Amino acid sequence: MRAGFVALVGRPNVGKSTLLNSLLGEKLAIATPRPQTTRERLLGVLHRPNLQIGFVDTPGLHRPSGSGRSRLNQFMVDEAKAAMTNVDAMVLLIDVGGERDSPPKQRHSKGKLVEKPELTLRIDAATRIVLQEVHAVNRPTIIALNKVDMLRDKRQLLPILTELSKMGFSSMVPISAKSGLGVEGLLEEIGKLVPEGDAIWDEDMLTDRAERWFVTEFIREQVFLLTKREVPYSVAVSVDEFTDGHGRGGKSTREIKVSATISVDKEAHKRIIVGAGGSMIREIGSRARHELGKRFDATVHLTLFVRVDEGWTAHPGKLRDFGYEGSGE
Repeated sequence: MRAGFVALVGRPNVGKSTLLNSLLGEKLAIATPRPQTTRERLLGVLHRPNLQIGFVDTPGLHRPSGSGRSRLNQFMVDEAKAAMTNVDAMVLLIDVGGERDSPPKQRHSKGKLVEKPELTLRIDAATRIVLQEVHAVNRPTIIALNKVDMLRDKRQLLPILTELSKMGFSSMVPISAKSGLGVEGLLEEIGKLVPEGDAIWDEDMLTDRAERWFVTEFIREQVFLLTKREVPYSVAVSVDEFTDGHGRGGKSTREIKVSATISVDKEAHKRIIVGAGGSMIREIGSRARHELGKRFDATVHLTLFVRVDEGWTAHPGKLRDFGYEGSGE
């Protein structure tokens, strides 16, 4: 029997949450095309014969201070670093689908279309910083080269593989977390790093997060998907009421009644979240209700409110009120 903890780490938006869901075979973590969607560590437990792995999804490692940054950014980076030091092994994701300077284009030359060659894949400065952070922790690490399905020519990986090897990383697996390509092979490699020992979790345990926490996350996911610019980054969600019961008339179907508040730090953001005639808040609620219904295998009745809590992302006390413990400590 092997059992242990494995952290999924990397820059923002490299596919960590998507990989967690792919490994578990169901949606546990929210995932959007926008960076810094993940704010907190999330445990997802994989059960296989003679193998248990507690995967820890983490916020993206990024610059926590400077223009446009807040205490919330520092909290997210602290969450990722804390996870790295409390696991048996790590999977470092690198987005090779986004490491090019630009995608291939076509240009005109004397009336003819000439394809501009795709630029060589590279490891950029921000990724190098993450590699140094991971190397300093000194945990067994597998590098997952994600989004390889976006490469027309897989030989483009060779320069990156060579450079990573020179940096001391010997285990590298090309994958596509979204399509599942290579994920099973990655899991086999991860299993070799998990220590031998007794089972850690009960067989039916998937996560240690409460259902109320998933309510806040799945609502916030829809805000990220439906709003633009800085609006989703100013949003926090709190649960006001969570009632679990059965359907009317003695039906066995599970029914959950939820009341939640979306907090923003500007009046202008509240107007955007509400939308013209309440159109946006209705759409957020409808989509979140659908996702929560699948997550809980239940009929979900969801009521949403919006309020302004000015400056909450920079205020230690307010951050803690929203569950971002340790912020500003």
